[in-house]
Amino acid sequence: MLPSPGGGLPAAGDLDLSAFWPRFEAAAPIHLRLAFHTATVVIAGMLPIALGYRHTLASLDDDARNAFLVRAANMPGMAPLLDIVKVVAAFAYFDDPHVEATIRGRA
Repeated sequence: MLPSPGGGLPAAGDLDLSAFWPRFEAAAPIHLRLAFHTATVVIAGMLPIALGYRHTLASLDDDARNAFLVRAANMPGMAPLLDIVKVVAAFAYFDDPHVEATIRGRA
């Protein structure tokens, strides 16, 4: 969901986010958790299959994943779900100590 930022920052896929998710589940408001879980099921699981991909989002290669996300963003009703996922992805990304230090100019 997040592009590779460059400038000394790691790609989101290169981060260990295992500590973030339990904190998110414990601290995020219920409406955000429910919206995120719903968006994840729809975008990552159901929609790729419905659009004719043979696999879920996680199983697609980078090019197919990007093509799918562009296609999904242009579908009615999908933009708000994608926005929810992007917000939570940003929370997870900026939760990483190295990312935070780099952004603040302390790395």
